[in-house]
Amino acid sequence: MYDLNVPDEIPPDAAGAPESPPYVDPADELRARLQTITPDLFVTKILVAMNVAIFLAMIAGGISPINPTIDNLIHWGADYGPRTIAHGEWWRLGMAMFLHIGIIHLAFNMFVLWQAGPFVERLLGNAGFTIVYLVSGLAGSLVSVAWNPYVVSAGASGAIFGLYGALLGFLVIHRDADLAEVLSPVKNSALIFIGYNIVFGFIRAGTDVAAHLGGLAAGFICGLAMSVPLTVEPPPRRDIRNAAVAVAAIALFIGAAVLLPRPVDVQAEMALFTTVEKNAVDTYNATVRRAQMEHLRDPQVADLIEKNVLPGWAAEHDRLARLKGLTGPPQRVVSRLLKYMEMRQQSWQMLVQSLRQHDIAGVRRAMQMQREAEQAARQAIPQNH
Repeated sequence: MYDLNVPDEIPPDAAGAPESPPYVDPADELRARLQTITPDLFVTKILVAMNVAIFLAMIAGGISPINPTIDNLIHWGADYGPRTIAHGEWWRLGMAMFLHIGIIHLAFNMFVLWQAGPFVERLLGNAGFTIVYLVSGLAGSLVSVAWNPYVVSAGASGAIFGLYGALLGFLVIHRDADLAEVLSPVKNSALIFIGYNIVFGFIRAGTDVAAHLGGLAAGFICGLAMSVPLTVEPPPRRDIRNAAVAVAAIALFIGAAVLLPRPVDVQAEMALFTTVEKNAVDTYNATVRRAQMEHLRDPQVADLIEKNVLPGWAAEHDRLARLKGLTGPPQRVVSRLLKYMEMRQQSWQMLVQSLRQHDIAGVRRAMQMQREAEQAARQAIPQNH
């Protein structure tokens, strides 16, 4: 016997009802969407290659891979106020982004760039990513040289901070729940990176916090301005936003370059002082030898010192005393230098007066003051000059 009774309810599957769509991970969906919008990633690779290539070129040129000197960095294009601003070498703002102070500095920055770069490049597109990186790096260099023009600055940190800033700017614009949930781990990682490095930068001496903050701020503003909906159809129109950001950044950089005060080139001043000092000391020693060989009288020797030695020395002292805008180590160097010059000048003036008065004790005091001045000179004049 067959049971021919029809059941009161037909199971959904038996009725051919459509099955529920399979679950799609929102993170996977976002990655697929970003890959469709920005299919090729090549800018990050190019930037890493450029940084490494320039570092290898420095090593090939004889620069220490562990501890390059300040002069080495300046020679290769590091950011340094007197050269960047006072001498108009504005190309240093860009070149400094690709120089690194040793292999550890390079390795850390390239690791972070390699980790963060691809995602931000997909988010902003190849052109947008390039603009953010360059604008942030240039802004970091500019803020650094404006904040402390006598600090030699180099490294990709400002540009890398700009990438994280752009990511945060994007997240501020796109706050929809689904996207925020997917990108929450990325946002948390960015905030941890930024917070840790800023705090560590204030604690560790030698960290260019100004460049970090300048790059971060520039990147954040770029992220706000360049963010577009992550839609595949129609594709996001990024060209106009990218062009507007690039033009605005160029205008702001030019304006800042015009308004920045021109710092004193302390290295050039030291070189000039060294020449003046050598000429003055050589002239004084030649006068003493002439007096001994020709048996000049004391008043004659006094006249020669007063005429040939003191005027140039006093003029150089007055010129250094008029230098304005010095801060930090350069100010301390010039202050010590002026003290040395004053001691030397007083010793020569005392010698002139004592010779005219035939004061042997005064001559001895003047010679003792000269020895004290020479000791002060060893403390005042940097060893590399």
